[in-house]
Amino acid sequence: MLKHLIYLCISIFPLSLAGRECVWVLGKVECQSDPTKNLNVEVRVWDRDGPGPLQMIDPDDLMGVTFSNDDGRFQLDGCGDDFDWIPGIKNVPEPYIEIRHYCNSEKGDIFQLPEFSTFVPNTYDIGTIVLDKETRGTKTTQKTDPTQ
Repeated sequence: MLKHLIYLCISIFPLSLAGRECVWVLGKVECQSDPTKNLNVEVRVWDRDGPGPLQMIDPDDLMGVTFSNDDGRFQLDGCGDDFDWIPGIKNVPEPYIEIRHYCNSEKGDIFQLPEFSTFVPNTYDIGTIVLDKETRGTKTTQKTDPTQ
C-alpha cells in the first residue's frame, strides 16, 4: 500500500511544476482582393514546444482557436502549460499565432506570426494582417508590448 502511495505522489508532483500562462489576442485579417473571404478565417494560438526532431516527442500544443467575423476581426484566448524541467526555473509557454485562410487559393494558405510574450492580464493586439499573396503577412498596424 505504501508503495502505491509513493508512486501516486511521484506521479502527481510533476504536474505541480508546470508553468501555466494564458493569452488574450485580438486583431483583424484582411483579404483586399476579395473582402468576402474575410469571414471565417481560422486563427490559432499555439505553444511552441520541442525544437526540430523533438517535435515528434513534444509537439506544439494548441492553446486556442477562433474564426474571424465578416469584417475580419477576431478575439482569441487560450492557455498553455510548459513543464518546469529545472526546479526553480519557470518554463513559460512560447505562444505564436497561425492563420489559415482562402484569400489566395481554394486550397488555402497557412502562415505563422512570430512568437510573442504578452500574457493575461495584458492583451496582444496584432493589428491588421493583409492576407493577399503579394503582401502576405504584412502588418498594417502593430501595437508593441512594452515588456518585450
